Amino acid sequence: MRITRKQVVIAAVLLLVIPAIGWWVMIKTGLVGQPGKPVEPPFNLSDRIATIEVVEGPDGELRGRFDGWKEGDTELSGTEFFAEIYRRNHDLNWFYKLLDVTSLAGVAWVVFGFLGQAVFMGRMIVQIIASEKVKSSVVPPAFWWLSLLGSSMLMVYFIWRKELVGFLGQSTGWVIYIRNLWLIYGRKNNS
Repeated sequence: MRITRKQVVIAAVLLLVIPAIGWWVMIKTGLVGQPGKPVEPPFNLSDRIATIEVVEGPDGELRGRFDGWKEGDTELSGTEFFAEIYRRNHDLNWFYKLLDVTSLAGVAWVVFGFLGQAVFMGRMIVQIIASEKVKSSVVPPAFWWLSLLGSSMLMVYFIWRKELVGFLGQSTGWVIYIRNLWLIYGRKNNS
């Protein structure tokens, strides 16, 4: 199959746009705050300790409600709120604590992050195998494709984790991966 520069650009744009759309949706739904602005109630905290909705009560005091609450349940006062956080953290099994999540959805996200890391690591295995075949250091196109896919998966995971450092760490390599694919497929088309 012959890959063109246009296909490289389309793949890159899709891999860049999908995480950006995910981030935008999370901002619009209140799962993360807008950059530079504090999050205002009502808002949800992530799956890490528990899914918590913080709302302003009729008296103006902030009150909390945890996931799994039914319509009509009352919100918790500050003391009750912290007691519930403590209880939930104390009741978590060791596996959830290890992954720093509280639900199966959180486990699925962590598995997705591990898969992204595995894809990203797989690029090195591809490079080692290619170099051993020719007994010289080479970087095959699959290395750059795995870099692009793995970093995109990790960027999505870091968005979910609300981890800016990890997100920026993966996004900076993006330009390099795209540029190398652009050079590879442009050379083949010009030959």
